[in-house]
Amino acid sequence: MTIEGLLGRIPAGDRYPVRVMAVINLGEESFYKGSVASPDGLLERAWALLDEGADMIDLGAVSTAPGSPSITMERERERLIPALSLLRDNMDVEISVDTQRSDLADCALSRGASCVNDVSGLLDPDMASTIADHDASLVIMASRRRPGDILRMKDIIRLLAERLDIACEAGISRERIIVDPGVGRWIPEKGFEHDLAILDGLERLRVLERPVLAALSRKSFIGTVLDLPSPTDRLAGSLAAAAIAVYNGAHILRTHDVARSLDAITLARAVRGRPAEALRPGIEVEVLERSGHRDDMQCRLKGVGAGEGALVHLGVKGAFRLISLKGISSMEALIIKQEMLARGGDAAISREALRCAKLPQTVLIMGTLAQIMGLSKKLRLQPFDLPVVAEALEEALDGDEDVQRYR
Repeated sequence: MTIEGLLGRIPAGDRYPVRVMAVINLGEESFYKGSVASPDGLLERAWALLDEGADMIDLGAVSTAPGSPSITMERERERLIPALSLLRDNMDVEISVDTQRSDLADCALSRGASCVNDVSGLLDPDMASTIADHDASLVIMASRRRPGDILRMKDIIRLLAERLDIACEAGISRERIIVDPGVGRWIPEKGFEHDLAILDGLERLRVLERPVLAALSRKSFIGTVLDLPSPTDRLAGSLAAAAIAVYNGAHILRTHDVARSLDAITLARAVRGRPAEALRPGIEVEVLERSGHRDDMQCRLKGVGAGEGALVHLGVKGAFRLISLKGISSMEALIIKQEMLARGGDAAISREALRCAKLPQTVLIMGTLAQIMGLSKKLRLQPFDLPVVAEALEEALDGDEDVQRYR
């Protein structure tokens, strides 16, 4: 389940560096004044961000911070479109526009923007079709009735899955969709503890199979935890939050502080490492989730006085893995399902596989290391390409413990 996508022309995902989206605000009402650029200073600010290492500029003309005054569409247009045209005429850079209005998105995309950052989560009914008409990218934030109004990760994932379907049905290419969980105190009910839980659980967004954008820079949860009321004082907290987000799976970081964020991003990405996977012609195996390690379990077992035999046998029973297997036949999927059930584990297969469809299948194998190792041993004796699958399974499991994954 390697995640890949496009942010304008920029590839983003598991196999690429973490991309940096630099913020430029065009309205004085922005919560962080350091991100505001006047018309006269816009080009200088944009060039500075690119020199610092930004991959893309996110241009916004309306503050979405709680308590910000509402801005008419005409006022937003007066700020956004001339600024966009100025950047477009003077530099070759990917530009995202931060807007919730489809009319303005249409205008901006017609003038060279390549992405829409919609914090409302497609509340404008014409937004998705507008983006599709321009074959542009979409950053879709988890929002139901108001921007950022979803509190818990389980609801964020459910909502984003629904909006992904809406976007794809409108004609947006799935590879051009980025997801944003919506960190920030967008509504009064959303406290700092909700943002901390989202940041801690960011890796759960991998189930959506889309690149993840984290927009954390200088936000209020950092100020609350560190007792720093002014956004100006929140740089160190922002860098810490950025590192945690990247370690937990963020592929894109939206920030006000490009140069100062890059070291934190690079180190966190290095610690995260590459996916533990194995590739064969037409077949892809990846370890998605892990809980427990056999050697650690043996130490725990010693602590309760278990015998030597128990250390060997129970060590692999106390470690759980969830593995994605792509590119096999329906018959192979059925055999894997049967063999895992026989060992007390399980495997999720599609209804098409049950009907013996000819299309390549994806299987989710779930079980202990003991069960999966037993499955692999049995598959080596099976027909079709199952011995190759067994080899790839073992390589992915070994790779999960291999330090080369961090090179």
